[in-house]
Amino acid sequence: MSQVSEQTSRSTHVSPARAAVLPHLEAKARRFPELFPDPMDVSRLSPRDARLATTIDREVTARWSTLRAILEPRLNQPWNQQQPAVLAALMGGAAQLLFMDRVPDHAAIGESVGWCKSTAAARASGVVNAVLRRVAGLRAELLERVDMNNPAHLLRSDGTGWRLSEPIFDGTLQHHVAQQTGCNDAFLEEIARTDGPEEAMRLALHAMARPPVILHGAGEHDALEAHESPGFQVLRPGSSLADVFEQYPDAIVQDPTAAAACAATSATAPQCIVDVCAGRGTKTRQLAAIHTSARIIASDISPGRMLGLHDLADTHQQIEACPAKELIRHAGTVDLLVLDVPCSNSGVLARRVEARHRQDPATRRRLGELQRQIAADSLALLAPGGTLLWTTCSIHADENERQIEWLTKWHDLELALMHRELGRGAPGEPAMKWRDGGFFALLRKPASND
Repeated sequence: MSQVSEQTSRSTHVSPARAAVLPHLEAKARRFPELFPDPMDVSRLSPRDARLATTIDREVTARWSTLRAILEPRLNQPWNQQQPAVLAALMGGAAQLLFMDRVPDHAAIGESVGWCKSTAAARASGVVNAVLRRVAGLRAELLERVDMNNPAHLLRSDGTGWRLSEPIFDGTLQHHVAQQTGCNDAFLEEIARTDGPEEAMRLALHAMARPPVILHGAGEHDALEAHESPGFQVLRPGSSLADVFEQYPDAIVQDPTAAAACAATSATAPQCIVDVCAGRGTKTRQLAAIHTSARIIASDISPGRMLGLHDLADTHQQIEACPAKELIRHAGTVDLLVLDVPCSNSGVLARRVEARHRQDPATRRRLGELQRQIAADSLALLAPGGTLLWTTCSIHADENERQIEWLTKWHDLELALMHRELGRGAPGEPAMKWRDGGFFALLRKPASND
């Protein structure tokens, strides 16, 4: 008996990390592909276990289609007929075997099997054991670089990969890339149609890389290194962001692409700013730093986010928190209206890994309708001569350029500036070059005497 199978057969213990993440993955398997941000509760885990659990969760969520391509041929029953607990155990175990070198094989396999035994799918634990041992046997050679044309090469988020003992990925190169990166074919087909096949491949690789933590507003610190964008810095791997904030409490975690939207308003001199979809207040804080004499009103439809905005307002003299239903009292008085509208997150798939599974036309149509409704409900706030900032973290035209066309056609607005960033950075590339994808536009409402 091999060392892996010998240790696996003896192992029934399930670590706190896996006891937390595997039920979380089971819940995801029940509702896939309708995955939305759903943070796992790691509050009772040690820092080490919390890191392990969140890493497994990220790898499975980002590489769902990759793991399916590897696992499904080794199952006797179709993927969609497997119990969610079985899928969770298989994908959680396989992600550790293929993407997490520091995890021993016997722990990845044994604890996945042990957890499966504790679920309603206990009778399938033998299948989980057998399939995961076959996955472990697929690894033939660790590679520094991967050939995306080779169906037996498996790319990892740091740019390294495995040469597998048999070909896994099938179909066209584009389908290889879709399976490898977790992006669906429809998403890549659309990018290939609008921006070309090479750009589609580049963006797919961008989506599976590990994005760095980028911030601005901090000075020199041992935990930071310079980003290629002036004024921005990157948190060094393994460093503490809390230590940076202790020295620079006004620093803001924000990618240069997201920051560029608010920075584009610096030539304006608004007295009143309303941030309609303020979320956690990142852009609100940036606006306060840019427009130091402006009154800034932050709002959000989410009660939970409104609580956070009230806390933010308590610590910033310029900022007020206002429930969405009360914004109408500011009608006609707003010099800068910020609409950071909900979107498909197609420019930040490396950060919002679950969003890659929702890149379909129907979802974007619903989002487009929501975006227009938010705009229609908010435009009455804008004063004559005021400026509208439209911004998303999407790279799709129907959430961006087409919406700007609609605004200028039907709402008496003039386009002043528009910018689209597709995103930069790929597995293994320097963190200093990273940029998320996104879009912004500035539109002006004519003054009353224009």
